Order: sequence, then structure tokens, then C-alpha cells
Amino acid sequence: MKSTLLFLQLALGVASLASDLPVFSRYSRRQDVPTFDWDSIAPSTTLNWITCYSEATQCTRLSVPVNYSDPSAGDATIALVRIPSPLGLAGSPSYRGPVLINPGGPGGSGVEYVLSPIGSDIASVIGEEFDLVGFDPRGVANSTPRILSIFNNDVERVEFGLGYDDWNMEVSSLPTLPGRWARMQVFGRLAQGRDNGFLSHVTTDNVARDMMSIVSAHGREKLQYWGFSYGTVLGATFATLFPDNIERAILDGVLDLDGYYATEWINNIVDADKALQTFFAGCAAAGPDSCAFHSPQPSAIKQRLDALYKRVLRQPAPAYSPSFPQYGVLDYALLKSTIFIALYAPYQTFPTLAQALKLLEDGDASLLYQLAIPRGGETPAAVECADGKPVSDSPATLAEYAKQASLKSSFGSQAASVRLLCSGWKIHPNSFKGPITANTSHPLLIIGNTADPITPLAAAKQAVKAFPGSVLLTQDTPGHTSVAAPSECTYRHVRNYFLNGTLPIAGTICNVTTPLFPPRSTNGNDSTSVAIEYVKRGMFIV
Repeated sequence: MKSTLLFLQLALGVASLASDLPVFSRYSRRQDVPTFDWDSIAPSTTLNWITCYSEATQCTRLSVPVNYSDPSAGDATIALVRIPSPLGLAGSPSYRGPVLINPGGPGGSGVEYVLSPIGSDIASVIGEEFDLVGFDPRGVANSTPRILSIFNNDVERVEFGLGYDDWNMEVSSLPTLPGRWARMQVFGRLAQGRDNGFLSHVTTDNVARDMMSIVSAHGREKLQYWGFSYGTVLGATFATLFPDNIERAILDGVLDLDGYYATEWINNIVDADKALQTFFAGCAAAGPDSCAFHSPQPSAIKQRLDALYKRVLRQPAPAYSPSFPQYGVLDYALLKSTIFIALYAPYQTFPTLAQALKLLEDGDASLLYQLAIPRGGETPAAVECADGKPVSDSPATLAEYAKQASLKSSFGSQAASVRLLCSGWKIHPNSFKGPITANTSHPLLIIGNTADPITPLAAAKQAVKAFPGSVLLTQDTPGHTSVAAPSECTYRHVRNYFLNGTLPIAGTICNVTTPLFPPRSTNGNDSTSVAIEYVKRGMFIV
């Protein structure tokens, strides 16, 4: 999703591969963001943009009803930031209005996304005719009221907050599942007992209504939108509720849409093993100078990883190094989760993952532990579990669910963990639950990768069926959503779609020529620290 910028001077600094393709910053070194006092903007039903954070961005706060069925119930405030179109600022007739962005989650901050380097990258792809607008969904980050208020203090947060082990649905850990199930019951009751009524209104259908309010506040009737990962659920929900109000909508990295509303996540991980296979194949092809975990054959690399799984399952590894800020214990579930997350951004994390696996093989777990990232708790639960069909699974039922998930993928536990999370959730409003389908005023552009670990190509194909006239653009790469890898072909189709409404020919496949393991001589940056920064940031973790 870019059109003119540098290329891979991002996470791995592959300078010799430079072209005019920008690398999306969500996978690049995080930059310090200036602070801004959002309270300095009075919420309003109109958009009063002021300069914020930098001279290149503007902010505003929009008042929307907490309950669209009862506007007298009070207001929520939505924080928005934009990179304004220079043509719009100049009053040019070529100005085409705002493009709204959702980075995923649920709970991803659209404000942070636009303020990060990826914001200017995406703005360059869609073109100077458009404003790029990021917003924090109701309850998230700078929007108010906020979801993150379930725990009263840090002691409670430590005791009942959701850490790695609380999400553990590995088949090998099922004997201890009843304890994790019990913690989820406490978590759900805390949320229910401390909710002031707002948690019933943070559902995706209400965020879709907020987007309609944002469109209307711009003086427009139709939405222009680009949603990633969970953002595809939001975009598809908007299209279902407001089919006549679609100007342009891209669903990029599509979840199993109806499965989302049924709290059924197993089908989302069917391509995860395919993504891992690209690690084996890419490492074998790259050679020992580029891949630290190299063996001549992909099957031999897989065997070495399997041996590490068995070793850590038998004896978790202590992770400590004076050169790293964090320390702890790397167990089997954490090792699997860490490798799974690395599959989201393979072009940025695979070289460091290979180095970390080699160190683990040699007895040092410290680098792999640094690559581990905590799963979200309150915000994803408040949205996913309220959106989806209520889950009342017992530990025995959850155990069977985990076993079924493991038959779909070696990473099946990552999908089953959502079911565990929702097993104790008590807040189930009478909100939209699907089905997802509509004849929209303009066809959607659906984008899917061939080896996405959490949003499979099959889900993208289903989305095309749900929205007649829409077209699937396939990007032949591993990684999560099209921004996982730079593709001039993909960027061109995105640009043409936003500018002219033009869809690719059905069956179009876009390729990427960037190697997963670039030669070390081209890597001028500290790829290890950059990869760690990426995973600690944790955006787009579904």
C-alpha cells in the first residue's frame, strides 16, 4: 500500500533492494511521537480540526451517542487525526475527501497508526487527493469513555490480568485448563460488576455507526475506507448495515466474518502452517550467511524446530541476558506463541527469529523471550466477546475445542484461546450478530495473502461471495495483510481503486520480489533490536 517512497530501509534495512516502494512502518522502528493534550479540544458534533503532534497532522474530537437507539443516554467522544490532503487545504476541485483507516485489533488505535511512519506511507499510496483519517474506536486509547477500567489497581491487574499462561490452549497444557477457565470466570465477573453500562455499547456495529457519523460530519454521504484484520470485520459490518453508503471500501486480511460473530475462530488459522513453511523454505534457500538456523533442506529445519519444541516442553528454558531488559521462563506455549507472532511480519522478523532459534538450540533462550509479546485482555474481550455468540463452555468442552483446533493447524491453540477468553464474559448486548452480506452501492476490493497466519485466503474468498460484485486481489506472500510485504502491483491496484473505483481483473495475483532472508551485507540496521521493537508494539494482534 504505497506508491512513492523508499523501500526496505525499515526493519531489516535492505538498502540494496531500494526501489520506490515504501515499507509500511508498522513493521519499522518505532519513532517517538510528540505528546498532545486531547482535552484541549472540546468535543463537538462538527469537525473542528486543529494542528496537533506535528505540522503535518490535525486532530479533532467528535461527539456521538453512546446509544444510537436512545441519544438521550449521553455521548461518547471519538478522537480523530488526519494527514490532510494538500488539495483539500487548497480548495481544489480535485479533492476527493477522507479515507478512514482501521488498523485491526479489536482495540487498535487509528490515531497511533496514522501518527506512526506508516501513516505518511499510506497517505502516499492513496494519493494527495484524499485525507487520511485515523480514529480511535469508542472506548479505545484517546476516545472516551475508555474500556480499560476493569481493574481498580495494579495489584488486581497483576492478579487477574491476562498473561501468556492464561491464554494457553495447547493440547499439552489441557490438564491445567480448569484453573485458567476459573480465572476467566473471575475476569468476566469483574467486568460485569464494574461496568457502568458502557461496555454494552462498544460493539462493532456501534463503531460502524460511529463511522457513519464521521462520514456525515465531513458533509458526505458515503464512506471511503481501508480496514486491516479485525478492521475487515468492521468494514464488512458497515457495508452490511449501510450498503448504500459505500464509496470505496478495502477489506485487507479478512477474518472469517461469520465465524467472528459466532465466536468460532478455528478457520482463521488454516494457513498458519503454510506461513511457517515459508520460513523453512526461505531459510534453506538463503544459506547459512543469511539464516542462522540454516540447514540445506526445509525438512531438516523443521526437524530441528520440532526438536526444540520437545526439549522446551520437557524442560522450560530460563531466559536471562544482561544485554536484554526482560527476563523470565520460555515454556512450550510461549515458544509456540512467539513463533506464531513472527509469522505476521516475516520479512521483518524471520532473520531475527532464525538467530533466536539458533541461540535456543545452543542453550540461550534470552532472544526468543524478548520476541514474545503479551496478548491483550480487556479491550479485545470487551469487543470480541460482546460481539460474538455467548460462550458457556465448560473446561471439558473447551478441551475438546482445543483438540479440534489442533487438527486444523499446529497453531490451533492461538484460535482456541479466543474461545477461552470469552468463556467467562457476562456482558452480551442485543447487538448485530450477522449475517455479513449486502449488495453495496460500490463493489468492495478484497485483499488476501496466500500464507497469512490469522486471516486465510479462504476467508477473503468468502467475503467476495458475501458482497456481490466485489473482487479478490491475491498477494502471493506470507504475512498478515498486504502490508506485510512491499508490492508495487498491490499498491497500484489500491491507488486505482480509491481514485477511479477501478477493480482488478478477477484472479489477479500480485507478487513480491523481496527475499525473506536478505544477504547480511545489505542489512545496515540493527535488525534484532528492530524486530524486538516491532513485536513489543503488538499492533494487529488479533
